[in-house]
Amino acid sequence: MPLIPKISIVIPSYNQGKYLEETLVSVIDQRYPNLQLIVIDGGSVDNSVAIIKQYEKHIHYWVSEKDNGQSHAINKGFAIADGDLLTYLNSDDLLMPNVLEAIANVYCKDKNQIITGNWLEGSNKQTAMLREVIQPPTIENLILNIGLFGQPGTFWSKSEQPILINEQYHFCLDLELFYRLLSSGYKVELINKPVAFFRVHASAKTANLQQTKYEEIIRFLTQCLDKHLNIATKIKALIARNKRTAYRLELAETLKKQPINLIPKLWKAFIYDPRIFIKGI
Repeated sequence: MPLIPKISIVIPSYNQGKYLEETLVSVIDQRYPNLQLIVIDGGSVDNSVAIIKQYEKHIHYWVSEKDNGQSHAINKGFAIADGDLLTYLNSDDLLMPNVLEAIANVYCKDKNQIITGNWLEGSNKQTAMLREVIQPPTIENLILNIGLFGQPGTFWSKSEQPILINEQYHFCLDLELFYRLLSSGYKVELINKPVAFFRVHASAKTANLQQTKYEEIIRFLTQCLDKHLNIATKIKALIARNKRTAYRLELAETLKKQPINLIPKLWKAFIYDPRIFIKGI
């Protein structure tokens, strides 16, 4: 193991020129001596490529070409990455100062682990809220809480077999990835400082996208059922709750776009589960 572990960071991006420079600078300003920075741009038509070229000397590899979305872009980067520690950082999120050094120090004590910490979340750093890692960071808690920690600023040690993103997921890709890592024996180690800033955009996602997110959560939970019989009852309750939420979103989208079809959908929803119409259940 090298004295200074190599850290590979993949930044997927598409038309994020508004935030990309700040993201790149948050990595470059770490001044970490063994950094492999990889930028995978999806063929942006804004100023993203100009920004990438501005910082080209700090970037190990970059490309700007059409891809099949975020998961595919990350995997393209992981195919190039050869660091002892890996992560991806979305092009609107930021690393906090001196995080890479702290991550490397933990890695040098013990590998085969996920290294992370608390994180900031909000529309800007000045008003961001501190989010804390759920304790204990077990696989059961990851399932029941639909996550344990933030994705930005979370690193994991490389394995003999390549660790790739499941490209069937678009919203829950990090949840599914961390589940696989924990299932394969990775331990979670925490550093005692915020690791990253997760940017929450003011513009709300459409009901259709939100519905897709809940459908992915349902798919993930369903796949966990047979593998975790000790918490199967709780998983089933979570699945039911997320199905109700997804159904509410579908009804909202129908009301917005096809109100004439709303009445039969309302009746079908009521027959399926009357609790759909009770907020908070």
